[in-house]
Amino acid sequence: MIKLITPPGLLVTVALLAIYVAFALQTALIEKSWLLAGAATVALVACIGTALMKPWSRHLVYLITAGFIGKWCWSIFDGFRAGYYGFQFGSSREAILALVPGLLMVVLSCVCAWLVYRHFHRVGPARGHDAGGPV
Repeated sequence: MIKLITPPGLLVTVALLAIYVAFALQTALIEKSWLLAGAATVALVACIGTALMKPWSRHLVYLITAGFIGKWCWSIFDGFRAGYYGFQFGSSREAILALVPGLLMVVLSCVCAWLVYRHFHRVGPARGHDAGGPV
């Protein structure tokens, strides 16, 4: 049986970061957004760092999670302010149901941040991981 070097929780995080990189890069190219291209670059660095179990990568994962949640909340606020939900949906229930997939992505992002925190917090500086040395 093959023993994994990278813990399963970090592998899930790496997979989701890779998906986010592809999505953010595609959207950045379509919208010609340098800001989103920058987010894709940061996510790519976080993805590689997390896969290599580098302690500094946790801070990038936290930053990406906070940015994703902030952008999601801002888009909801902006939609309400513009009257999108009242115009697009027949009832409040339909509007709330439309937000469920985004909410699930927020929860998944928080779970990944928690998994990264749990791994690096448990490992800690006592085993030499704080300097970013070999694992």
